[in-house]
Amino acid sequence: MDKYVQSFNKVWEEIFFTLINNKTTCLLCGYQPIVVKKYILYRHYNTKHLKDYSKYVDKEKFDLIEGLKLIYQEGCNSSSHVDNATPSVKALTASFAISNLIVKNSKPFSDGKFVKKCIVAAVESFGNSLTLEEAASIPLSDKTVKSRIDDIASSLEKQLKSLLASCSFFSLCLDESTDNRHVSQLSIFTRIVQNDFSHVEELLDFVPLHGTTTGIDIFEAVNQTLQKFDIDFSKCSAIVTDGAKAMTGSKNGFFGQLKQRGLKFPVIHCIIHQEALCGKVVKLCNAMQTVTKIINMIKGGHKFLSHRKFQHFLEEHNALYKDVPLYCEVRWLSAGKCLEKFFAIRKEIFLFLQENFPTKCDEFQFFLENLDSLCELALITDMTNHLNILNSKLQKTNQTISQLVSHIDSFRKKLALFKHQLQNNVLYFFPSCQVLFEEHGTNCDFRNQLNLIESLIDQFDTRFSDFETLRQDLTLFENPLTVQIEKQSLEFQAELCDLQCDFSLKTRLEKGIEFFKILDASLYPRLRNFGLRIFSMFGSTYLCECSFSKMKFIKTEKRSCLNDASLSSIMRTTTSKLSVDVSSLVQSCKRPRRSNI
Repeated sequence: MDKYVQSFNKVWEEIFFTLINNKTTCLLCGYQPIVVKKYILYRHYNTKHLKDYSKYVDKEKFDLIEGLKLIYQEGCNSSSHVDNATPSVKALTASFAISNLIVKNSKPFSDGKFVKKCIVAAVESFGNSLTLEEAASIPLSDKTVKSRIDDIASSLEKQLKSLLASCSFFSLCLDESTDNRHVSQLSIFTRIVQNDFSHVEELLDFVPLHGTTTGIDIFEAVNQTLQKFDIDFSKCSAIVTDGAKAMTGSKNGFFGQLKQRGLKFPVIHCIIHQEALCGKVVKLCNAMQTVTKIINMIKGGHKFLSHRKFQHFLEEHNALYKDVPLYCEVRWLSAGKCLEKFFAIRKEIFLFLQENFPTKCDEFQFFLENLDSLCELALITDMTNHLNILNSKLQKTNQTISQLVSHIDSFRKKLALFKHQLQNNVLYFFPSCQVLFEEHGTNCDFRNQLNLIESLIDQFDTRFSDFETLRQDLTLFENPLTVQIEKQSLEFQAELCDLQCDFSLKTRLEKGIEFFKILDASLYPRLRNFGLRIFSMFGSTYLCECSFSKMKFIKTEKRSCLNDASLSSIMRTTTSKLSVDVSSLVQSCKRPRRSNI
């Protein structure tokens, strides 16, 4: 027994630490000291393992150490098997290892793709060859990551400053919203157009408004942002806002502040917001309100039991849909999806109400059985779907302001067509109405619901007045070869005479921005400059809406300590489409070594 004690006391540090993969490794926890010194090994054991392993004495301790050595030898053998395995086996092994880390750290399954991108980026950075030591040497502490993001954001800011300095025109879109911590944030995006018609749409700044959010506050925030980028409003072609009173007020609003300073470029109310406001005519009708009440009664709030019963009921009756979504007023497309599914399973919903809500069922029985109410429901279902199609068209990226206006003009003509067809009971563009007509025949009279379409027509005719003031310019932008010269601005009339008589241009098929790109700047300088100005205009604040959606995922309760500067850097980086010059960032991070002298 004495020999075991003597062995442990004499070569203590060599027993608990063994050589694995050419590195000294602790048998108990796998710790690998950077410098192998006796006092380092003693300190590690005393601080980490003395409390748990001091109970083992003499032969028990020696047997324990021998067992640990056998385990590590088996681990080394298994790792050698992995080294000799095929690439597919290695990939499968890595997949299991990463999946285990994901679940151990309570991360969502979708993070697997993100981890894969990180691995690929790391391997590419090391020249397609990455060892374990190199991977472990990558600095990724929270402070380091923050510093890197700040550097990237600063690099993007410099690129934006250079683009703004050389651009022909730029426009801004502004939207003010409140984050999860009830702090107002002003999102400022810019559309920059160069002389060769190349353009970018980037986040100019993300400004917190901790105090009031009046027109003067917004103007000061925008003005300070422009000063930060060494520019002013002289090249600004237009500003698009969310239409709030603080933005559009003619005296104290942001628009009023611009007028007081003699700035005369157009200030436009977002075309998507105006379309959504027009659609409220449909969403405020009696049928929509009743549908919302029924759905809220079944699944709204904390009615989890009735919701589960409802889903099970639909499965038993083989309904077309297994659930119906809640309507959210903020989400523009939710009303259409809600109504479409409700109308498709309206009979099953009525049966469910009779079985589970007999006392409240009488309140909705008239709505679900009366033919006029069903006609209204069918019509608003179809009209909301048409509005959703229009909204989806307006949300598409890389559209000029003239294309957005053309979508609105097209829908206004469709509304007139819909009215004419309903007057004659033609239901070609109304699939839900067709279903109802097949069930009830000529008893369905949709002419009683014409007031709904007439209200929509009035809304679309009343709104979009700010785009109407630009209509002449937009017509010239899309069709310069066919416009009436006398109706155009005096500064363009002479060049338009030359343009419309130029045989080399009259045979060209290009239109809109593509036509202005082929114009010779020496022959048509004013028209080409006009094309650059119109092309630089935003038509909506959709980019701002997208940025606020990203912000809600970034600024959560778990990141409550995120300060304004960090949030701005993150938002600039996550929304940017500009390429990041990583090599220049790496060079800027290098510091000269200190001299030993």
